[in-house]
Amino acid sequence: MVNVPAGATLGALPDILVIAAAPPGARERLSRWLRGRRLLLAGILALAEIIGVLIWRSNTLLLAALAVVVLILAVAAATRLRQGPLRDVLWIVAIAQGIVVLIPLLVGFSVVVAVLVAVALIAGLVMAAVKWRV
Repeated sequence: MVNVPAGATLGALPDILVIAAAPPGARERLSRWLRGRRLLLAGILALAEIIGVLIWRSNTLLLAALAVVVLILAVAAATRLRQGPLRDVLWIVAIAQGIVVLIPLLVGFSVVVAVLVAVALIAGLVMAAVKWRV
């Protein structure tokens, strides 16, 4: 029971914040560490995979298809698990596979756009040359 001085209202009492949480265990600390470095670890994994492909000169199309399969399986498994280190590792793997698949697609798309712009410029120059010639 709280003793309230005479003439004081309950609003005059100081706010007291009580946190009753158990200290995190090793599993929770590992999970927090993984979540905090998810993009960094995924980027390192994706870089290692790309360097491996470049060194061993494997079939790029087959490896891209394998990356898509691993991406789908990792996302499917990560969404079914409760929070914890295994789920965090699966998300890291999924993000890395997304990077491995997405970057070549973006580079390929940009090359196609560059070729189309170059063709349009060349066609414009040819049309301008024909017009000046006549």
